Amino acid sequence: MRKFCLALVLAAVGLFTASASGNLAVEKVTVKRTWNVSDEAKEYATYDFTPGVNVTVDMPVGNSRLATAVKHWISKVLSADELDLKTAEDMVDAMVTKIKSEDGADQTVDLTITKVYENAKIVTFVVNGYDYPIGAAHGMPYTYGATFRKSDCKEMSERLVNKKAKLNLLIWNGLKKHYKVKSNSKLREYVNYSMKSLPAPTIAPWVVKEGVVFQYGSYEIGPYSSGMPAAVVPVKSLLPYLTKEGRALLK
Repeated sequence: MRKFCLALVLAAVGLFTASASGNLAVEKVTVKRTWNVSDEAKEYATYDFTPGVNVTVDMPVGNSRLATAVKHWISKVLSADELDLKTAEDMVDAMVTKIKSEDGADQTVDLTITKVYENAKIVTFVVNGYDYPIGAAHGMPYTYGATFRKSDCKEMSERLVNKKAKLNLLIWNGLKKHYKVKSNSKLREYVNYSMKSLPAPTIAPWVVKEGVVFQYGSYEIGPYSSGMPAAVVPVKSLLPYLTKEGRALLK
């Protein structure tokens, strides 16, 4: 009996991120839902195609201000309009209702929301998704993140970097590391722009241990085969271009 009780305690410790050090505790939850192909789309469906969603989320535990703020954001990611939902199951059910109410009901959605970084000032979550509509040549992947300031629980991704900052060279060098190339000509095999004409990502940046992530979407700066390139810029290199709030968080 003692061994059994000890095993339960150890399992509980492994399940949650320790909160004694001030970290945000999370519980990994997976929710799956499926439904039938619509009559209109049956001619496009393969024999094994089943519309549905498969969601895995690091759900914050407890009712702290930070946990509540992150849950609110997760609810917005999953269900868009219903922001007061408390459980992953309810959020995914709202997500399914929204999908089925639109023309895109005949699709599969695989999505993860993962806590990727945390320190004394911030915590960062990243969304990775892949939507595949019935009959499409390929699905559409997407990635974006959110960095929360612990002092007031605000989402900071849009407030980290000066909007007028010229980051072409820093992002260009980060893209070289992403594709593991050294020359500009080699990078141009993946990217449809020169360093000077490279547009800033439309996706807001977020913070990880290695620095600040500048993420491009599929097709944004290159063909589908180039994937979704991300440039990770070290904080030291980025300091002159951060906002006052960004410097306070990252210095």
